[in-house]
Amino acid sequence: MACGLITQGADVDICDDIPPGGTRPRMLLINIDEITSMTEDTDGNITAITLVVGAFIYAFTGFRNDVKKSEEVIKPEIGLPKFKHNAGFVVYENTQLQKNNIENITRGRFVAIVENKGKSVDSIEVVGKEVGIEIVAGPIRNAHENGGFFVISLSTPDDQGELEGKLPQTLLVAGASYASNIAYLEALLPAS
Repeated sequence: MACGLITQGADVDICDDIPPGGTRPRMLLINIDEITSMTEDTDGNITAITLVVGAFIYAFTGFRNDVKKSEEVIKPEIGLPKFKHNAGFVVYENTQLQKNNIENITRGRFVAIVENKGKSVDSIEVVGKEVGIEIVAGPIRNAHENGGFFVISLSTPDDQGELEGKLPQTLLVAGASYASNIAYLEALLPAS
């Protein structure tokens, strides 16, 4: 079985294709239990996310570099390498309703949608598609650091059996444009 055969190289024009650094300051979270399906095309792009009736995705918006995303390769003693997805964001609200919401985050598992700063058709990635991401144990707030706001870190669960089989996948809906991807996501948000 030739699982590890590469199928293409990579090229960059250093004058025109400067890669975007960092993420945009908004992370969308979906309760994993409210996802009924995610459709993929033959390249592995996610082309549709279907939620249970009445469910929404929720936006956590911040400033500049508030959203962090990273991936790790995990090589088990037996089996193929897998991936650990990591995502984090800052919550600036200090209301009781938001504290209740953060408590719910500590008990749930989610899929995150993160956008890099490129604003291109490939800018939006889905994190935690297979097993989800959950809160990382540790401090989330310190009155003397980060302005006293909540810093939420989510990651693939530590159980080796629950790692992701793929890197975060690109969201590429019908129309295959940056604008159509954003419009698709906006339609899944609750009405304001």
